[in-house]
Amino acid sequence: ANEAMWPSDRYALERLTSAQREALFALPLTLEIAPGVTAFHARPDHDEKYLTDTIEDGRLVRAPLAAIKRRLAALDPGCRIVLCGHSHRSELIRIPDGPVVFNPGSIGCPAYGDDTPPAHVSEQGSPHARYGIVELGKPGRPDRFEAIAVDYDHEAAARQAEQAGRPEWAYALRTGFMSG
Repeated sequence: ANEAMWPSDRYALERLTSAQREALFALPLTLEIAPGVTAFHARPDHDEKYLTDTIEDGRLVRAPLAAIKRRLAALDPGCRIVLCGHSHRSELIRIPDGPVVFNPGSIGCPAYGDDTPPAHVSEQGSPHARYGIVELGKPGRPDRFEAIAVDYDHEAAARQAEQAGRPEWAYALRTGFMSG
């Protein structure tokens, strides 16, 4: 299976200990991390398909609301917050009569290309590391979502990508885009 991996996945896998790999592979597809708060990587039913995006002209764009609702249909109706990732793009989407979907973006991968048909790119548009904080509201008080973008030494990360033979990755780390 290792030979079928994307180069970046292989690079990361080779740097994990066996205990770290075991812990990652043991994670469930979805996890309720608090009452009404469900987390997953991509979609509740699939780890590699986009929840809030679709592919148009080789780029990720916001999927229609009806498609997002369909992709969330299997969730418990009591779910009020969905935490996800996969697209590496920061998003906060309020689904009418449904949950709030929060994707904080990516810590260290602001853009990537995916050759899986249909081939496409995901681009955040800046090299900042992104993460999020969710403060669950007390009864009668709203939940609070904070998307944070932090500048860091992305040049050092880009040089490391170049040393690993990944010039396209270096460009993405420097710019948040896959190409000029």
